[in-house]
Amino acid sequence: MSSRQVETEIDHHIPRGDEELKFWFKEPYQSIATRRETNHNQRALHKHDFIELVIVLAGHGIHLIEQTRHPIGPGDTFVIPPNIRHGYADTQNLSLINILMRSQHLQVLERECVSMPGFYALFKLEPRVRAMDQFNGQLRLPQRALVEIEDWIESLEAATRETTPLACSRARGFLQLIVGNLCIQYETLGSLDSTKLLLIANCIRYMDSNLGASLHLSDLAHAAGMSERSLSRNFHAIVGQSPIEYLLNMRLQRAEELLLAGPAPIAQIGYEVGFADANYFTRQFRKLHGLSPREFRKKYRHC
Repeated sequence: MSSRQVETEIDHHIPRGDEELKFWFKEPYQSIATRRETNHNQRALHKHDFIELVIVLAGHGIHLIEQTRHPIGPGDTFVIPPNIRHGYADTQNLSLINILMRSQHLQVLERECVSMPGFYALFKLEPRVRAMDQFNGQLRLPQRALVEIEDWIESLEAATRETTPLACSRARGFLQLIVGNLCIQYETLGSLDSTKLLLIANCIRYMDSNLGASLHLSDLAHAAGMSERSLSRNFHAIVGQSPIEYLLNMRLQRAEELLLAGPAPIAQIGYEVGFADANYFTRQFRKLHGLSPREFRKKYRHC
């Protein structure tokens, strides 16, 4: 099979949907799995319902993501979000570790890494710009850091071979160590593209930490260390939305979580996520979901 065929064909032999999730995550409480691949072959474009954190251990190849091609080598580290088509071509002695995570576990990691702009850059921003072929500054671990992190990877692999609650808890701990280390490594990259992503990540981190406050574009620009005009231009180019649109969606997403988490009054939830006007909160929520907050809670809380 040629590399061009690898790019254009979808691999129909890979399990899909619930079947694939049950294959990797055998228990409801299991949120992390690992797959080590040595002498990785070419692989047709495919997608998953979970998140993949990929760390290249040795060899070389081309990583395909949607319509883009990215050369990869030892130490290269990247995240593949759910339902993004990806594959591998022109592989040469390629060995890598795939750390698989249920999508819900990203929220756990985010709470643990809330103070680290490298997390937002690596997990939320870089996957988007890689898919658009606009990025030339991915994380490449130096040899020393790769050797250090391999010890934690081996411990994580050992924990994921078991499915007991205790083993799953150990796996979460080792993953936290790995992700924290990767975030620190990302923050020291220093390339033009990675620096730009970190500035945007600082802005998103600031939004997340001040969701209930009254935030203006000037506040967000100050958090990012950019002018308002520069923030608006770069934020839209990277994220696909204006900073204010992104903030609104972040508030509505947090409201969804709070609506399903407990019986707090609707107006109180709106206030907690930054909507001083309960009617405006209801209008924006209905615009996104086609349901009022009360209707949303009634429909989905006990699903």
